[in-house]
Amino acid sequence: MKYQIKKQILITYLNYYLSKKDLRMKDVIRNIKKRIQSDRPISVRQYNSIIKFLEKEKRFKTSNREEIYRFFEPLIETKGRIIKNDNHHTLTEFIVWL
Repeated sequence: MKYQIKKQILITYLNYYLSKKDLRMKDVIRNIKKRIQSDRPISVRQYNSIIKFLEKEKRFKTSNREEIYRFFEPLIETKGRIIKNDNHHTLTEFIVWL
């Protein structure tokens, strides 16, 4: 699925969460939305703050957190993170991110 489609899907969910009257983390969600709208990746920490909402959505109900992460991975900052390669890592993968 293309980046722009995934971006729009996430923005739609974020707008929905922002419409919730009792949500306490609106500032965090607004910042995430602003980054996504300006085509800047969100941090892993920002992603972790919204995963608990995303996994309850009908679209992701049958997915685990890893599958949801892979779906939104193009929108998440990967700098400094080692990429998995068949459940083992190589030094080359690590050096690429330095």
